[in-house]
Amino acid sequence: MSKLNIYDKDFYQWTIEQAKAIDERNLNSLDWENLKEEIEALGRSEYNAVVSLLLKEIEHLLKIDYVPIPECRNKWKAEAAAFKKNIARKITPSMKPKLESQFEGIFQDAAEVVAIEYEIELPQECPYNLEDLLD
Repeated sequence: MSKLNIYDKDFYQWTIEQAKAIDERNLNSLDWENLKEEIEALGRSEYNAVVSLLLKEIEHLLKIDYVPIPECRNKWKAEAAAFKKNIARKITPSMKPKLESQFEGIFQDAAEVVAIEYEIELPQECPYNLEDLLD
């Protein structure tokens, strides 16, 4: 079975064989094209996880600040704190410039979700600072 067939038919086996080839420094046995794709996908996945957590943190802060349901505020505060802690565990320095460039869109997505959920008007511009959300 060729490397490509193993990758396509039995991904788990492919990972075992690739790890073994790396361990043995057997460069000729490495499936370079698929390794590259998998590494890139892993990076995208990690970045998207941080974006998702940031989106949820912003949603909860918007609920705290703009939704008039006081009995939910403590729950929303706890959830926002949990999202922030998870961001701190996952974020890397190289993610910050991309987050900065996409921050307005992330805020707009979060605001849209909260506005639909609670049928309220929210600010057009983000009232939160990205650095504060990440720290």
